[in-house]
Amino acid sequence: MKQLFRVHKEGVYASLQDKGRIGYRAFGMPVAGPMDTYAFRLGNEIIGNPPNAAAIELFLGGLSLEVLATHTIVISGADLHAEIDGRQVPLWKSITVSKGQTLSFVKPVQGSIAYIFALGGFDSETIMGSNSAYLRAGIGNILKKETVLSVPNLPQMKLKRGLIALEVPTYNQEVEVAVWRSPHLSLFKEDSIHTFFHSEYTYRGGDRMGYYFNGPELHFIGKSDILSEATQFGTIQVPSNGQPVILMADAQTVGGYATIGKVADSDLWKIAQLRVGGKLTFKLLENEKEFPKLYQ
Repeated sequence: MKQLFRVHKEGVYASLQDKGRIGYRAFGMPVAGPMDTYAFRLGNEIIGNPPNAAAIELFLGGLSLEVLATHTIVISGADLHAEIDGRQVPLWKSITVSKGQTLSFVKPVQGSIAYIFALGGFDSETIMGSNSAYLRAGIGNILKKETVLSVPNLPQMKLKRGLIALEVPTYNQEVEVAVWRSPHLSLFKEDSIHTFFHSEYTYRGGDRMGYYFNGPELHFIGKSDILSEATQFGTIQVPSNGQPVILMADAQTVGGYATIGKVADSDLWKIAQLRVGGKLTFKLLENEKEFPKLYQ
């Protein structure tokens, strides 16, 4: 192993994530893993890492990393105006960083979550079969000032690799996502179901556990609470205030709020990349033919 980065300045919740902690939800442990699985998968493919290699996930920017060794990296996901020594660097393609340089993420330009991949993946402690950080349980690697990140000491890539322009996603701040119906629709007034699928909702804030939205209030026939049942990444809960909450990568394993649907997996990245003020509409999937194309 060799030391690659030292955190000079903390960003907005930067952590190490792999594909997540699979197989432990029955014991109350969330999966965690990347918020934008599309950008995560492509980043590892571009650099030639195994699909589960750990990467840095960063929200909105602010992170500054001192480079401790020459190495090949890839940056995918949101455009957070990445710079090396003050010069902007490309996304979605392999680049070489050299000892003594500084890699910084200045501000969000498009989208909200970026990923940094290093050839061979970042080294960290494996807990329950995963390197993913889960802050609420104090598990994994959260990037604080002076944190040092190590990588395998591998021969560097001689040829540059990148994603063709047609495959680079656009992170819009007005998106429509496909939704599978919930078995709890009978708990909502009929006009509220219609309202939900024909209205625009505004992202007002959240974290890796859940995103909160404001829009037309949804009304229940009776109470909003249910007997606790399993939840997952993409479950849309509606608390008593009538405003939807979409559970994200660190979603709790069970919940006691009525749900109105589940966002299709292929559209979750669109929600993850919203910034505060982003607009969201929902399309009800009625049958298999309407299932959205993967990462369209």
